[in-house]
Amino acid sequence: MDSLDYHQIKGYCREALEITDEYGVHDGLSYLIGEKFCPLIVALKQAESKTKYLYNSEEEDAIYNPTGNNDPMIRENYSLTVQGTYQKSLERLKDLKHLRDDFISEIKEAFELSDIQDFLESYPRLGFKDKKQPFWEQALAEDADSLEFEDILSEVDDIFMVEEIKNYFC
Repeated sequence: MDSLDYHQIKGYCREALEITDEYGVHDGLSYLIGEKFCPLIVALKQAESKTKYLYNSEEEDAIYNPTGNNDPMIRENYSLTVQGTYQKSLERLKDLKHLRDDFISEIKEAFELSDIQDFLESYPRLGFKDKKQPFWEQALAEDADSLEFEDILSEVDDIFMVEEIKNYFC
């Protein structure tokens, strides 16, 4: 995700439109959302988890103080410590949010909103992870008893990811 920029996002959208022309909307969106957009969302979630318990300088009143003392000097010292220690993480989070917003607007520009929503309602498998094959294909090829636990968890992860992505395209 470090090398992703606006021009690359536009390139992904063009590639997705070419895939759509050749193979259909579902395949185009599988490429764009499932393979290119999802890694950005995962990186954003990881960055958010690193900064989850930090506070902005604008939220000084909300800063947790374990001593119960509302001394402005303690709050200021905490804010400066957070900014000094976690500045890179906070900047990365800000950059990833900006890229996510750019990506969403480009996807909406490239595809009809109804096509995007239909694609997401089909709960597609997301191709951003290294998967052998979808579990339903495995189940058809082998005994249902031979499904691996990791495959089932991967499927569940995809469902949760799709639910999260749906919120961006309502």
